[in-house]
Amino acid sequence: MNRQNVGIVILFLCALGIWRFFSPDEQTTAPASTEYQPDFTAQILRSVEFSIEGKIIRRTFADSMEHYGELGMTMFTNPVIILYDDNAQATWKIQAKEGDFSSEDVATLRNDVVIKNMAKNDYIDVITTSYLQLELATNLVRSDQLITITGDLFNQTGIGLEGDLKQEYMTILKQVKAIYTNDEKI
Repeated sequence: MNRQNVGIVILFLCALGIWRFFSPDEQTTAPASTEYQPDFTAQILRSVEFSIEGKIIRRTFADSMEHYGELGMTMFTNPVIILYDDNAQATWKIQAKEGDFSSEDVATLRNDVVIKNMAKNDYIDVITTSYLQLELATNLVRSDQLITITGDLFNQTGIGLEGDLKQEYMTILKQVKAIYTNDEKI
């Protein structure tokens, strides 16, 4: 290489170095945040829903609530849902550590889900699981997790649940184990 070509290469490398030094660094620009902010929040939530006829159909309680309109969901901490029959009598109490309600009127409850039968002298007393979906309009429930159903004279466990709380119909889907007793309570 002659001196003229070496000079052009050195001049080109210097220009490239200066251009890189003064150009904005593309890697330091922060990506757009995907963290959503709630539209509104509530502490110690108490809600009552009525039918068109004016009868109570559901009460909802929670320690805290965050509503995300953009996502179409509402997040709850320690939600409690009490369902009522056509005579305004409490029938089921459903509670969990956390949950969310979607815009499709489905409550998804997670962590220590407990469903208690509020009616006395009924076959089922308590249902427990770690995950439950409740369709609020129809009171249909489903889960794909371990389920335990207990009553006065039986105890059933299995994987998965489909049921109708209004019709008091429950089906454990697979791996069912049951213990039935004929002992009367003293």
